[in-house]
Amino acid sequence: MEISNDAPDQEAPTIKQCAFALGLHEFSLFSRIQAGDITPTRLRSGIMAIPVSELERLAKLPIHSLVMPPEKPAAVLPDSRLGIKREHYFCTWMIRDGEQQEYVVPGDFRHYTETEVKGYRAAFSTIADEFESLTGLKKQLEKPASPSPEKEICTSQLGVWQVRSTLLNLGQSNILLCQQQNEFAVIERFRDESPYAKANGNAEITLEGNDARQLAAAFNANTKHTLEFMASNQVAMAQKVIWEQFPDHRPGHLVAAISERCRLAVTNEETISQTHKLNQSTGGGMRI
Repeated sequence: MEISNDAPDQEAPTIKQCAFALGLHEFSLFSRIQAGDITPTRLRSGIMAIPVSELERLAKLPIHSLVMPPEKPAAVLPDSRLGIKREHYFCTWMIRDGEQQEYVVPGDFRHYTETEVKGYRAAFSTIADEFESLTGLKKQLEKPASPSPEKEICTSQLGVWQVRSTLLNLGQSNILLCQQQNEFAVIERFRDESPYAKANGNAEITLEGNDARQLAAAFNANTKHTLEFMASNQVAMAQKVIWEQFPDHRPGHLVAAISERCRLAVTNEETISQTHKLNQSTGGGMRI
């Protein structure tokens, strides 16, 4: 994977913006970046982006012809959706700067005050949709491949392929295991009306081989790496919000908590029990 650092921020839309403009799921772009089919750039914030020239190549259209989503602050979501929990303790050491440290967040045993947790709320609200999509793809990957309602793919570029199963449903496209005589292929089937499909055709082969099981295993391994790549980009997005808007609210701890949560979302590890951690650190504070 090659990353260019030549494009200024204003000349490189984020992966999220590019996916919207092309009518794709972000996964499709991240997987092609990892395969070396797209050369991205990294913004000063650490967020991955695609230079305008590269986006125009993918769309076969000038940038002004593409519909780009407006950049606007995300609405702060309720704590129940963000995974933030409030726990009350009668314990003097649980007070910092005059505030009770009564909030806990997934992936972190530390406690935060109301002032500090504002940064987590704002940052995780920014990536909540992408995070939920990420965890949904991880769940799909853990299940056996499902039958596909589409029986065959027929295009002038690829010929005719019989569809054997759906490996991943991205919404904007489906990734399918297909067969053509004794050959197998992983094919991504796009929505016909998407700008990317109009420019490049409604289906692309991403992997090929003569053993269906080995091909599916290779796809799963590649997909895990792509999900990790997406998770790291979500951390960069959240970090940008925290350091720009909440630099005085223990930003390092908040970024670490979000980073760990995103890491756990794409691995098979289980989050350590918050209660167990708390009991070790408090020595029996009284809960109400």
